[in-house]
Amino acid sequence: MTATFRGQITLDGPSGTGKSSVARAVAARLGAAYLDTGAMYRAATVVVLDSGVSLDDADAVARVVAGATIEVGTTADAELVQVEGVDVADRIRSAEVTRAVSPVSAVPAVRRQLVDQQRALVAAADAVVVEGRDIGTVVLPDATLKVYLTAAPEVRAERRAGQLGLTTAAEIADLAEDLRRRDEYDSSRADSPLRPAVDAIVVDSTDLDREAVVDKVVELAASTVGAGERS
Repeated sequence: MTATFRGQITLDGPSGTGKSSVARAVAARLGAAYLDTGAMYRAATVVVLDSGVSLDDADAVARVVAGATIEVGTTADAELVQVEGVDVADRIRSAEVTRAVSPVSAVPAVRRQLVDQQRALVAAADAVVVEGRDIGTVVLPDATLKVYLTAAPEVRAERRAGQLGLTTAAEIADLAEDLRRRDEYDSSRADSPLRPAVDAIVVDSTDLDREAVVDKVVELAASTVGAGERS
């Protein structure tokens, strides 16, 4: 890049689009901080599962999350996800957490608590890449650059299966159904539904590998810097 990026890049989209790996790589290329908001909701889900409260009891879910200490790092090359000082970076990717994260994330009080924490982390960085599902629409509506990453459902299922080490047709089919169910849940929830921001640039990664997507986002960031310099 010919100019140094300063500001916020939001990277939203459904599961299996490669948001995390792309966002990390973009942050590393730009020398920016990185924030995985999905990891925060997954960590909150660990709290709820360990508490034993019902996922259907929104008040109880909000109460146990409010009483927990959740810490997520902002360094692209060093994942940090802790609950009460305990590393849960591996556990948050488990099938148990994946099945429960949508109902936990849908609780408005949980979203308010974590959005406040996300905004505080972003405010501490001159340049940051933030990935999630409602970053451009809710968390950072005035972000410098908004990208919505999508891909064909079957491609998303194959990518996520590769991440989880699933190989059989039955396992991949079950995973595809889990992704479909979560997309439907997250897109239809009343609070902060999954959708592109009106000013987001949609990038379809169906036929692109990770490096090509990273190059595209970095190019968009460079264009944003240039536009700012010319204004």
